[in-house]
Amino acid sequence: LEWSSITTTLGDLEAKRTACNPAWAIQFQRWFQALGLEAGDPVVIYSSASFPGLLLNAVAAAEAARLDIFLIVSLGASTWGANHPGAPWPVLESELLRAGFIHKQADFYTLGAGAEMGHGLTPQDQALLRQAANQAGVGILNAPDLKAMVGLKTELLIAHQPRLFISIGGSQANLGDEEEVLRLSRGPVPASEADRAGNGVIAQAMRDGIPVIHMLNIRSIANTVGIPYDRAPSRAAPIRANPWWSATGLLLFFGVLLSHRRWRLEDPGSTGL
Repeated sequence: LEWSSITTTLGDLEAKRTACNPAWAIQFQRWFQALGLEAGDPVVIYSSASFPGLLLNAVAAAEAARLDIFLIVSLGASTWGANHPGAPWPVLESELLRAGFIHKQADFYTLGAGAEMGHGLTPQDQALLRQAANQAGVGILNAPDLKAMVGLKTELLIAHQPRLFISIGGSQANLGDEEEVLRLSRGPVPASEADRAGNGVIAQAMRDGIPVIHMLNIRSIANTVGIPYDRAPSRAAPIRANPWWSATGLLLFFGVLLSHRRWRLEDPGSTGL
């Protein structure tokens, strides 16, 4: 839905559609391979329900790679996410599990929204999300404030000693409340950016030397990895061009231009014109 009572913030419809492209599962597997992950390696995924498509792709890719997944999902969602009061993420997740698309259920939920404690949602809507979580049989993390929620999620992250941390969407505890995090790279985050990662779970993971994939600003990441933005999925995998081949092609192109001239300038007087 564009808007509902469990909608937390504004989101981009084109980005949400793009996030549903199954090519993201291939891209996640490529990132796993680049990091040298092997079957049985632990990976932690903390996701907002704002991007159900990316969440599905990340879990499916991790399952295909036989990684050991620890998963927490915040239930509040931005526009065009899993924000239908009749089908919040616990309901969607249950259907995906029942149909066999994924086999990993979330280990915990948070309510999402402010401080990931549901701040900004009405008591009725908080109760709706709690009921959905209860029916799914998944516990909801509670903390007195944002700092405590960051600490709790970080403690659970570190306890699993992951080879990789994937943050999907803008869950507040993942990002923290410092504006600096908004300048963090998207997709795989270079370790050199740890000092400007803010004060959320992402920052704590980077300071502990855990590789991070930061899935926010889908247009930027899609353009980088070659996944079409807001277009129908194709059977082809995302384009992965080696920059060295690109540079070689350009050199050959200009080499041919210089060595195979097809015209030259002449003095008009020499031709009798």
